[in-house]
Amino acid sequence: MSLKLPQTGVHTDVAIIGGGPCGLMAALLLTRFGVRCTLFEKHRGVSFHPKAMGVTRRTGEIFRQLGLHKELMSEDLHTDELSIWSRGFTGEVLGRVPFVDNVSNYTPCRRIHCPQPHTETVLRNAVDIEPLAEIHYDTRVDTINDSGSRVEVCFSNLNSGDTGILYASWLIAADGAESPVRQKLGIETEGPGDLGHFLNVYFRAPYGDHLHGRRALLYQLIDEDFFELFVAINGSDLWLMHHYLEEGESPKDYDEERLHETIAYASGLYDVPVEIFNVSPWVMSPKLAKQWRKGRVFLTGDAAARLSPSGGLGMNNGIQSVHNLCWKLASVVHGLADESLLETYEAERMAASRLTFEHGESNAKEIFSIIGSAFDGDWTGVRKQIAGSRRNGSGLGLDLGTVYESKAVVPDGSDFSVQSDPANDYLPAARPGHHAPHLEVLLDGKFASILDLLGKGFVLLCGREGECWKKNAEALKDVFPEKLPMKVLIAGVDFIDQSGSFETLYGIENDGAVLVRPDGFVAARWLDEKSHNLEAALNQVLGKL
Repeated sequence: MSLKLPQTGVHTDVAIIGGGPCGLMAALLLTRFGVRCTLFEKHRGVSFHPKAMGVTRRTGEIFRQLGLHKELMSEDLHTDELSIWSRGFTGEVLGRVPFVDNVSNYTPCRRIHCPQPHTETVLRNAVDIEPLAEIHYDTRVDTINDSGSRVEVCFSNLNSGDTGILYASWLIAADGAESPVRQKLGIETEGPGDLGHFLNVYFRAPYGDHLHGRRALLYQLIDEDFFELFVAINGSDLWLMHHYLEEGESPKDYDEERLHETIAYASGLYDVPVEIFNVSPWVMSPKLAKQWRKGRVFLTGDAAARLSPSGGLGMNNGIQSVHNLCWKLASVVHGLADESLLETYEAERMAASRLTFEHGESNAKEIFSIIGSAFDGDWTGVRKQIAGSRRNGSGLGLDLGTVYESKAVVPDGSDFSVQSDPANDYLPAARPGHHAPHLEVLLDGKFASILDLLGKGFVLLCGREGECWKKNAEALKDVFPEKLPMKVLIAGVDFIDQSGSFETLYGIENDGAVLVRPDGFVAARWLDEKSHNLEAALNQVLGKL
């Protein structure tokens, strides 16, 4: 991390605006791919307020490939239940929503629940030791100008008032839901509009001792005259409360005394002391940007897709979008790919985000319906709706079932198997455009996931008789830069598949192969060596055709 402003007039490969999880992930991925980047964040450091906390299994796989999964899990609050609906913390339990398939044979990772400051700290510490990345806190980007050949970034330090100009080949805007960059570019958004104004209250209260048999991540505390959502931070004494502001109310109407009264009334634990740390107003206004790229500027995170918090997938969607974008930018910066590859970022991630967006909207409507029934005194209806909640599903479809269709994917003529419940059902497949399936293998004599072989560049996974593919790939190796290589890995040689199911799972013969992109998605697949067209497939994926 740099404590000084960049020297004015300096050029970098990629400028990043926003130092939240998405901006930090972008900086880490880019520098790991050998790309110089400079990140600007207007705040003094990582977030203090633990806003986003859920890390999905797919996002966990990304952290795992970066070597950060264990650090991330060090602050994990693990429970068997997602949420409990009850009349106060100790009143009648109206329903429970358990985790389904949290530990799954389809992935080496389970869901993680940890506060956003920890997630950001893990990422920032990793970026700090990368020589190609700079992070500048307390620094605001005032204006940007895309000349067509580069982006001029005018910035100022909020402490000293010093100003400067940075030139970047590309710019990533991870600057939040209200994204000044998106507004400057005139990019419109679509969505249902404002669905409510809330206060996010971060506080300490030792409620853990009162929650015997009621351990969950979310507590929906409800009666006929109130609803409050409490989020467990550490399962003991740190909490968030999402409080809905009634029409005509504003954050100014809630001084510390009134917030104490609200917390005590909802919890039902009047004698437990409460210490309020921070209050952050927010608006529930899900929206998707209609463009995710304009010229040399890319939107990501909430700037591109602000999802309903009822799904808990916003940060994950942003990190996965960054994961999709950064290998493509690196390929272009290194001269490996044509700039047309960058067009596939919007094509792939906007479609994926729209599905997640719609799921979050369904969750929100479900919650509002339960609240409405409670306010009407229909407790039978409340219990019935909680029991049938969509959140009772595994979520594996949303988590691992994303399918990309773009020029960066080479179809192999196989059919796409549509699931009856796309949000929850997942069928692993190595069909082009799909997430490469997890398989337990032996690496250097230790049990691991085949996914651990991915993430650093292109990987050609070959069947047991796939030695021929090494010859096919040898002539292409010099094309790939050191930081974005292509590796050829053969079953039984480079990884040991004790189950003998690799070829069946990946849909190939013993001499077949699957090409996996750096983001872990299948780019192309060949049933056997006879159908070989590796160079043509790579040229298509990299935008050279």
